[in-house]
Amino acid sequence: MVLLCKQKALYVKCCIIPNGITDSQGDTLYAEDIKKIFTSFNNQDNFEVYHNDLPIQEVSLLENYISTADETIGTAVVPSGSWNAVIRVDNPEIKEALLTGEFKGVSLNNRIAEPCKANLTGQVRYQDVADAECIIPLLISFVEAGANGYGLHVMDYTAYIKKSKDIVINKNGAKRMDFKEFMDGLKSLIKQAEDTPEEEPAVEKEDDKTEEAEEPVVEKADEETTEEEATKEEDEAEIKKEDKAEEEEVADEEDEAEITKEDSDLEARVAKLEEQLAELLKEDEVDEENPDPTVEPEDEDTPKITKSEKVVITNESETVTQTNYYEMTGRDPVTGKKLR
Repeated sequence: MVLLCKQKALYVKCCIIPNGITDSQGDTLYAEDIKKIFTSFNNQDNFEVYHNDLPIQEVSLLENYISTADETIGTAVVPSGSWNAVIRVDNPEIKEALLTGEFKGVSLNNRIAEPCKANLTGQVRYQDVADAECIIPLLISFVEAGANGYGLHVMDYTAYIKKSKDIVINKNGAKRMDFKEFMDGLKSLIKQAEDTPEEEPAVEKEDDKTEEAEEPVVEKADEETTEEEATKEEDEAEIKKEDKAEEEEVADEEDEAEITKEDSDLEARVAKLEEQLAELLKEDEVDEENPDPTVEPEDEDTPKITKSEKVVITNESETVTQTNYYEMTGRDPVTGKKLR
């Protein structure tokens, strides 16, 4: 059941904030400030549409990281040091909007921390805030076009798994081995097992000599040797032969046990790699908690930053207008379902 849900989901790779790229609102952020904003994010599964401040369900943050190399999202190259993410989408309506091209980008919805609010009201830009530490990301919004100019790379389950080539950081900060690394390690172990010759227990020549030396020779009884003494010597010789055979059998068993131990160690290493593959495919837990409860409710004058080309910035005396997601898609604003 879990596997079926994973296969039905969509996987969306996107750029949240690009390093050193000027967006359509005239803002340019670099790696240091991007990290300050990134580390202020509560890392929960908080998503919305068109900055309507209404969190949506069945959308989760699968990967959330600052890139260490240039990456390609769709057809565009995102510079190293950018904030990138991979989002898993199970919500049927969001999936439909992604597949039909209604959503072509993402936009960060931010709030300004109290120490930096002075002289800031309404819609502001990154460059209006004195310190990036004061920018607190709350929601990632699906929009028609993000201000950063980067589109979305939408994948199904199979494409997402096969395109994983690097070690990534999941939302709990844990590193995971990618599929290619696992397969390379498994092939290496199999080749090692095939190239390792089976060891045969060595029989020392000294044992042969000892056996020959210890082989009792029953001499013909001379006139003074009784029949009873000859029989006793024969019995002793037979006992020695049996003891020697038992010693050789024990040595053989010890050699076989050593070979079996080496095989077990190899099997254990293969099993460990299989566990790491299972961890790779294991579905991240979806945190359905509400956004950070420590954030105080905002009033109409609370300054905020939204990075979407659909946001219209006006004078302080005018109203900030936004595209209405429900009017655009013909959905009921309460239930979210399409109106017939």
